[in-house]
Amino acid sequence: MSFKTINSIHQEIGKTIASEKFLNTMDGFWFALDPNIIINSFDFVTVDNLFDSNTIGIIKELQSVVDDEYTNYLSDYHKISTTKGQLRREKKNNDGEKNLPVSKKQSKGVVLAKVAIMANTGIKAQGYKKNLSINFPVGVGKTVRFATKDEIIFALGLPQMENPIPSGIIETTNGLEVPITLDVTYLAGADTAHVNASGISGNRKSSYILFLLQSSYQTLKKMKQNVVLIIFNTKEQDLLYLDQKEKFIKKRTERLFDVLDLDIEPFENVTYFLPRGKDGKPNSIHIPKNYKTYSYELKDVYDRLDLLFSEPYDLHHDFSSIINYISESWPLKSAMGKNVETWSDLREFKEYPEAIVSKKSSLLFFLGRLQRFRKSSMFIDKKKTSTYLGSQIKNIKPGQVFVIDVATISSFEEQAFVVGDVMKSIDEMYSTRYYNPEDDNSNNTKLKNDKKNVQKNQKLHYILVFIDEINRYIPKSQKGIMNSVSEQIMRTVIAGRTRGTILFSAQQFKSATDYRLQENTDLHITAKLGLSELSTEPYSMLDESTKMNIARLNKGELVMIHSAFRHPIKIGFPKATFKKPK
Repeated sequence: MSFKTINSIHQEIGKTIASEKFLNTMDGFWFALDPNIIINSFDFVTVDNLFDSNTIGIIKELQSVVDDEYTNYLSDYHKISTTKGQLRREKKNNDGEKNLPVSKKQSKGVVLAKVAIMANTGIKAQGYKKNLSINFPVGVGKTVRFATKDEIIFALGLPQMENPIPSGIIETTNGLEVPITLDVTYLAGADTAHVNASGISGNRKSSYILFLLQSSYQTLKKMKQNVVLIIFNTKEQDLLYLDQKEKFIKKRTERLFDVLDLDIEPFENVTYFLPRGKDGKPNSIHIPKNYKTYSYELKDVYDRLDLLFSEPYDLHHDFSSIINYISESWPLKSAMGKNVETWSDLREFKEYPEAIVSKKSSLLFFLGRLQRFRKSSMFIDKKKTSTYLGSQIKNIKPGQVFVIDVATISSFEEQAFVVGDVMKSIDEMYSTRYYNPEDDNSNNTKLKNDKKNVQKNQKLHYILVFIDEINRYIPKSQKGIMNSVSEQIMRTVIAGRTRGTILFSAQQFKSATDYRLQENTDLHITAKLGLSELSTEPYSMLDESTKMNIARLNKGELVMIHSAFRHPIKIGFPKATFKKPK
């Protein structure tokens, strides 16, 4: 049997049906598929509806039936002859001829496709400025065809987007390549914001996030918007080549970038921040050309030590009162009048009020943990060649891309501290961008100077932040209690809706992250996942057909879920053009 090539956009691929089991409603319908046509889940189809309107839908599932109740009246197809049983493998005989499959007992049946309705083109109605949508069932015996590119774009509501950002490509079974765009408000609020990708390892979810960052960065710059990127490198050296272009780029990748109207260029104006290692040298697998090392003096972070002690600890040693005291009483002075200015000073300082240190064991536990951090080469008494990330963040300029390497930091607590400190610095930057020194009556000279420096910078419209393996930093909370780093990230996420701070995050399983992250994220990207993971609460927005289809995805295929789309859609995207690590 040979399959038909769809040469005409109006070529019939099936006819609608209706029965007690296979319902035809205003939300969806079933149709019998022409036996010579191949169609797949997530393909788009079109059916004529009332008053010359067209109803456009998306394939949800396929079934093969043999019951005459559903097949007899389909005069164009009737029953399909199918081969049943095991077929012999094709082998060449001595003459070079192929042995044909052995045909077993024939059975009768028809393939039915379930369609979820996405949109109706509507009609021009008297007295209405816009088209009046038709929400009627499509009827029985109607001709079904593949949707055209324009119909797919219409069904997704893309023509109404004022500031579209290229976000992927729909590749249909009949050969269409439809560029998909998302309005910037879908990513940056105020109504919807933030992006999260999930999927088993090796299915290119993080690659998609990088593509979307690249697309957003290019597009926002073309819109004359002041945009910056802050990217955390959490795995080996994967993201330490973002300013370098891959030498050999496949023609398909070039074509897809052309379809999306994007430039095949790496990120510009990239600065890599590498953690300070021994002897002041960078602690990183790869040392890019344009890099700076970062480290922390006590005076940099005295007011955020809670982020350093983010791991769960013995409740009998609650030292939050000590941390708060250091922040509120800074600069600390000893009984001898000496200022506490360094980590070494703080390690020796024990003159806390009795009300602050209710248990001596709590102070000893605090000092012991502090000593452990002091063994790290990042926490030093005096910086010489390194910089403080917080000050760099607060003075970031439009167009800059910061890549912050945390992959080689051995302690997870220190990794989490770096992430939490950057997010807190972003929050503080927003509070100082429109600062007027004349209105400030505070006595904090350091804070005043910081505000004056930040206030000189240009207004930022968008800050795009990418954190891979986000489940490590916002893990599923126990009894609803978050650690200090998780709370800080969530504060930045929630505030980001109204100020253009967008979190792009990824992890293998949503169920491993705190539910509050997923509740505050509106664009979800899902690669292949197992049904056990898909049955958990974070995927409750998906219907069972979509879950089954996600479990069948191939590498590089992704499902995009957003409230603006009536149903999830499957997308592809061009491969990254950044240089790959050796």
